Amino acid sequence: MTLLARRLLLGGLAGGLAAPVLAQPAFPTRPLRVVVPFAPGGITDILARAAAEAMARSLGQPVVVENRAGAGGNVGSEAVAKAAPDGYTLLAVGPAVMGIAKPLYNRLNYDPDSDFTCLGLLGAQANVMLVSPRALPEPTLPALLQAARAKPGEVTFASSGAGSLTHLTAELFAADAGLRMVHVPYRGSPPALADLAGGQVAMLFDALTTALPLHQGGQARIVGIATRGRVADLPEVPSLVEAGFPSLDAPNWFGMFAPVATPAPVVARLSAAVAEVTASDGYKGLMRARSAEPVALGDRSLDAFLAAERVRWAEAVRRSGAKAD
Repeated sequence: MTLLARRLLLGGLAGGLAAPVLAQPAFPTRPLRVVVPFAPGGITDILARAAAEAMARSLGQPVVVENRAGAGGNVGSEAVAKAAPDGYTLLAVGPAVMGIAKPLYNRLNYDPDSDFTCLGLLGAQANVMLVSPRALPEPTLPALLQAARAKPGEVTFASSGAGSLTHLTAELFAADAGLRMVHVPYRGSPPALADLAGGQVAMLFDALTTALPLHQGGQARIVGIATRGRVADLPEVPSLVEAGFPSLDAPNWFGMFAPVATPAPVVARLSAAVAEVTASDGYKGLMRARSAEPVALGDRSLDAFLAAERVRWAEAVRRSGAKAD
């Protein structure tokens, strides 16, 4: 066999071996699922559904949202952590799982720090403090402070669930203010807001989107914003940082995550789809309509932002003394 013939034969063999790899279908080839580990109707659910709809157009496959609530977001998050790392099962979640869960719970069947890859951030929204006109002499922050100091261990605050961001933010406020208050956990924001409006509880931290209708209707009063600065929707309401509570810079952010062993090309495809969605005018308009905004990374990378959130919330859990189990 001549040298030329041998080269042609070897080239043909190499091409034949490579052909099946080149023939692999491009991801995705079937519908995707985004797990929201909270009840329907909250801001995480709203943004996840908007992102999923737009991602479906970008990816060319349906993207279905599934609500799997329970244990402060841990039920749905654990399910995604243990799902096949093929890019078809994703998680939409924020600091309740990615910052708070690990230091708050003594036992978790997954590791929020190491079991996920972040595909991108979907947005952020301010948490606000609401007080009940029926539970306090007047719906103001000074009235809440006065009542809680006069009756230690009697004034109540609600949350959307033990271990939730609303729970931890309230614990952080109580620690900063030197108060002893009673935590009343609910299964999601709607029943907590209903009892706040009815006067069964005195105070609640919640997302601005779901809190604003009660504030505007007079059933509850927003008396502080849990961010460093004020928000455009309520310029007359002070931030809790400027009101003297420096730890209360605690906005709720939302991200899209995949199981950590998801192949790099699939992660790159999904990350590009998330970036395309969040940069679109339609998605930005939806965020504005829901009082949300892009996450301010500053000069930090995404990994640096997530690492800082883990440190911040671990310290918040330590300072508050809160434990969920």
